[in-house]
Amino acid sequence: MAPLVSPVRVKRPTLRFLLVLALLVSAGFAAWSWLRPYAWRVDPAARCKVVGVQVIKDRSFFWLDVHLKITPGQTHDMLKPVRLSTSAGREVEPADTTLAGTPDRGASELWFKFWLESADLDGPLDLRINDGSLVIKSNTGIPAPGRANLAYFTSSRW
Repeated sequence: MAPLVSPVRVKRPTLRFLLVLALLVSAGFAAWSWLRPYAWRVDPAARCKVVGVQVIKDRSFFWLDVHLKITPGQTHDMLKPVRLSTSAGREVEPADTTLAGTPDRGASELWFKFWLESADLDGPLDLRINDGSLVIKSNTGIPAPGRANLAYFTSSRW
């Protein structure tokens, strides 16, 4: 029996070039995925930006955790209300608020937790904070949380 010989011949320099090219393309995509912002246009009046959003399904309801990073040199006004606006016009107050920071510099990060019905997640969501508005969700449809009933989003397109 004769040994099998492939009709396609690839020289080592060509193979090395293709592997390096594939590595560079995948590294570029990984860097772009890691460094891209949650939303491209951020309202400066909001004084913060969205880092990520976690959705946890709880029977027929959902917990929505919004993680915000305060813009350096800015502060969050604790006296102004924070509201999540749904596409149906409903405004939801946070069920829980968590602050992170240092006593001398103040808060640098915020977490807001909202208790939502499934109809609330069907359309776009906006967070009204300080004097501005941040896009939390720009697409329609309820996200599929997966087997753990949990999903984490780093982009507003979910």
